Amino acid sequence: MWTKASPEEPTSRIPTRTPKSRRPKREPTEEAIRSFSPATGEALGSIHVTSPEKAKAAIRRARLASGKWAETSFEERAQYLKRANDYINENLDRIADTISSENGKPRVEAVVTDLLPAIYHNRYFAKNAEKLLAPHAISMPLWNMFGKSSYVRHAPYGVVGIISPWNYPFAIPMTQIAMALMAGNTVILKPSSTTAMVGEEIRAVWESTGLPNDVFNVVQGPGRLGETFIEQPVDRLIFTGSVAIGRHLAKLAADKLIPITLELGGKDPAIVLADADLEASASGVLWGAMANAGQTCAGIERVYVQQPLYADFVRLITEKAKNLRVGADRDFDVDMGAISTETQLDIIDRQVKEAVAAGAHVETGGEILEDCCGNFYAPTVLTNVDHSMSIMRDENFGPVLPIMPFDNIDEAVRFANDSPFALSASVWTSDRKKAQTIADQLVAGTITINDSLYSYALAETPWGGFKDSGIGKTHGPDGLREMTRAIHVSYDRVPRMKKPWWYPYNLRLKETFAALTEALTENKGASAWARTLRRLPLRGKL
Repeated sequence: MWTKASPEEPTSRIPTRTPKSRRPKREPTEEAIRSFSPATGEALGSIHVTSPEKAKAAIRRARLASGKWAETSFEERAQYLKRANDYINENLDRIADTISSENGKPRVEAVVTDLLPAIYHNRYFAKNAEKLLAPHAISMPLWNMFGKSSYVRHAPYGVVGIISPWNYPFAIPMTQIAMALMAGNTVILKPSSTTAMVGEEIRAVWESTGLPNDVFNVVQGPGRLGETFIEQPVDRLIFTGSVAIGRHLAKLAADKLIPITLELGGKDPAIVLADADLEASASGVLWGAMANAGQTCAGIERVYVQQPLYADFVRLITEKAKNLRVGADRDFDVDMGAISTETQLDIIDRQVKEAVAAGAHVETGGEILEDCCGNFYAPTVLTNVDHSMSIMRDENFGPVLPIMPFDNIDEAVRFANDSPFALSASVWTSDRKKAQTIADQLVAGTITINDSLYSYALAETPWGGFKDSGIGKTHGPDGLREMTRAIHVSYDRVPRMKKPWWYPYNLRLKETFAALTEALTENKGASAWARTLRRLPLRGKL
């Protein structure tokens, strides 16, 4: 059986569990967002709701500020990111406490999966943005012969709107803010109303840096407040959240041709080969599935284990899951925290019950932990599952791990790719060559070998998926450049020379260019191109 955290009696700040029907509601009112701990039911505070009119006014002010901010140097912008890191480091315990209290995750996870990625991304982009966004020449040998040269420069969009989720309420928006600011954009952030107090911590981080007025602002409110980013349009929108809301925002943005980056759901597979280290793979897969109580778009949500290892793998990972300590973090004494919302808790429970009704076997867990104060679901391992079940096809976003056996690698790859999602995947094996062969066949934005989940923290690498997992990239050079408009500049080194494709047209011109197309089509060498070019009427002044 899973291990309950902290055997002591609840302290005064840990109320007894309130029946579901009487628990405080998290939904914002017209004036305030009331925040409660999902782990304890404790009232944490309230945050003022931003009206749509004030949100639109903030966007207008950000646009006015964007011109001057875009003129700042990369070194100036980098200084603000460095000050942000100083503030986070000095206030790390308090920020971690806020994340843990409002999101429900243990404080260790708050530091490892929220604060560390934010600090690392600030450091990386402060150091590298200027190099990554530097103008670069384009090599085009044919057109160089006509005296042409080209380069690309990267210009900021102006105002970037960020709508962030509740599962990683600090790391996700902070990494995106770092890229947007370093690219020269002003930023409007709308945090999830479920983690509004973390949103205020983010506001405090950037206020501490002395950023100019209106370069960064936070608007607080329900999900529909995000639509103001389109009504009073931002220049680029970044949304992280559900597929349904992502589709809705994409439709609204399309009407105004607002570019949008969508980081949506995942149903990420793990393939465990027979030669994988049993202890390491069971431990790694368990963490990839249960971290943040499974509330991770890139968390492992389905596992395929090769037959020779299957029985031992199921036995060991079940044993490890039973030993996880679940509960409210009182003294760094838990491994897994709460489910952040009751809505998500119900989704997790419903999918597991549907799977069991369809024939799945519960190795451990499979239940809401009603003898705790908050929203807790037992770490769950399921076997006897197949792809006809919702638990293997729809995002669960909970601490539930369904495991299927497979015979050969082709079958495992087919299972892994049989999904409407394509965010990340992992392969577990001691054979590196075999792992890379499998990775080349998987459809996913990120593929990790002998580990999982950690790659979101890598500032150097792109992040984003395909299919229902979203569009566009964040992080890495690709993500940074998505914060800019790529502008191509072409110039002519011989401005007084008449170009051969200008008027007047005649038969000789047609035949000459026909010869050029033939040289290109047949992939002839430079000498053949040169002979053809000598036939073109290149000389002559206007």
